[in-house]
Amino acid sequence: MNQPDWNHRLSRAVVPIRGNPILKLADARAFILALPSGLRHQDDWQHTAELLIVAAESGGVIDIEQATFQLERTLLFHKLLTGR
Repeated sequence: MNQPDWNHRLSRAVVPIRGNPILKLADARAFILALPSGLRHQDDWQHTAELLIVAAESGGVIDIEQATFQLERTLLFHKLLTGR
């Protein structure tokens, strides 16, 4: 298992309704950690966090794309994603 590198950029900028654009894995991690505990521990956020960890450990393009997509999907589900 590789040491996580949270400085990898996401596949594209993810812009939540509140807060700054999420540009890096570290930004996504901080966003999730700032969520209320009850929300953060829901299955969809846990799955998103797991994919972010995989992406941080591998640094692979496909892993980062999957993590980015899942982040967008979870934000959209919770109505926290701005329209494009």
